[in-house]
Amino acid sequence: MRLYHRWKCPWCAAARQAIENVGAEVELVEVPYPRDERVEVRELSGQSKVPVLVDGDEVVVDSRRIVRHLYERYGGADFAGSAAELAAEPAGDPDGDAEPESCGVGAGSRGGAR
Repeated sequence: MRLYHRWKCPWCAAARQAIENVGAEVELVEVPYPRDERVEVRELSGQSKVPVLVDGDEVVVDSRRIVRHLYERYGGADFAGSAAELAAEPAGDPDGDAEPESCGVGAGSRGGAR
C-alpha cells in the first residue's frame, strides 16, 4: 500500500493518522508542492490533489474516503462504528476543491484564500 501525500497538508495528516490507527503498513510517497509536477499522482488518480491511497488495484482519493476505506478494510470491529459514521455523513468537499495551500498550488492558480 502507498500513500501519496505532503507532510504539511492537514488532509494528508488525517490519512496518515488513520493508517497508524489501524496499524497498516504503508509506503509514504511525498509529492512535490506544485501540482503540475505530480505526474505519478495524476497518472494514478486522474487528478493532482493529495492524499491518494493505492491499496492493491484500488486507488482512493480524498482523505475522508481514505479513512473510511482503511477503517472498513483494516480496522475490524474496533473501527466499524467510525466507518459507518463516515459512510452516513455527506463528504464536505466531494471534489477536493478545499485543499489548502499547504497541499500545493498548480500553475495558474489564484493562490491565497479560496
